[in-house]
Amino acid sequence: MTIKELLIQEIDSTPDELLADILSLVRSLKSPPHRQINSYEQLLNRIDYLEAIIGIRKGIESFERGEGIPVDKAMTVLQQQFNIPPRL
Repeated sequence: MTIKELLIQEIDSTPDELLADILSLVRSLKSPPHRQINSYEQLLNRIDYLEAIIGIRKGIESFERGEGIPVDKAMTVLQQQFNIPPRL
């Protein structure tokens, strides 16, 4: 799948209100230079937020397809991997 196809797929699955926020921030980049720094930071924050939402959705979809593992098993694996002592 090409980057363009992946981007279109992500845009299609993103709620309209989030896309509207990003569009308004992109438009604000045309503002005077002293306002652009703040707008750019806001844009980066929004992108981080969208990436988190997309990641959460993908995780939920994966779990719904039965690709997840029970939390008890995951915790055991993590405890062994990172030498975390069991809770008493």
